Amino acid sequence: MSAALAAVSTTETKDPVQHCRLNDGGFITRTEQIPWTRLNKPGLEGICYKILNFDENRGYMVVLNTFDPGSRFVPHKHLGAVEIFMLSGSFFYDNGQVFTNDFMLEAGGVTHAPGSDEGALMLAIFHGPLQVLDGEGNVLVTVGIDEMYELAKEAGAVAHLPKTEHRVALTAGR
Repeated sequence: MSAALAAVSTTETKDPVQHCRLNDGGFITRTEQIPWTRLNKPGLEGICYKILNFDENRGYMVVLNTFDPGSRFVPHKHLGAVEIFMLSGSFFYDNGQVFTNDFMLEAGGVTHAPGSDEGALMLAIFHGPLQVLDGEGNVLVTVGIDEMYELAKEAGAVAHLPKTEHRVALTAGR
């Protein structure tokens, strides 16, 4: 048995195309098996996502994110930094444009209203939630791991994610 296969528990190698937990605490997520979840929050409707990993205690979340072609989003404020690697397409906002194969760091505290003419697919690492703002800068809704997890759960898109007692308690009965 190769060293790579030895790292995977034997009960989880029976079907190599399924998500699997590794003996060393890691995991492999088959992203094509996760359904897309539409972010149906006001002003963010042109976004779909797949949660790949998260830590609700740190507000940390790794997602595959898409912007629909022609999307225009309302102003929102990032309470933590966001790291983005653009896999395809592009998006823009007041401070610049991000193209395929670009990496971008959005600093925490940034308020912007991005858009995308052609659409975009990106890997994004969120280090905190964002707040959707009205025209006067008042918070309409906060969107973070709890809100995105709940939407993904409704879409049947969380079976691959680790379970925690805290997460189960937050989402029980919803």
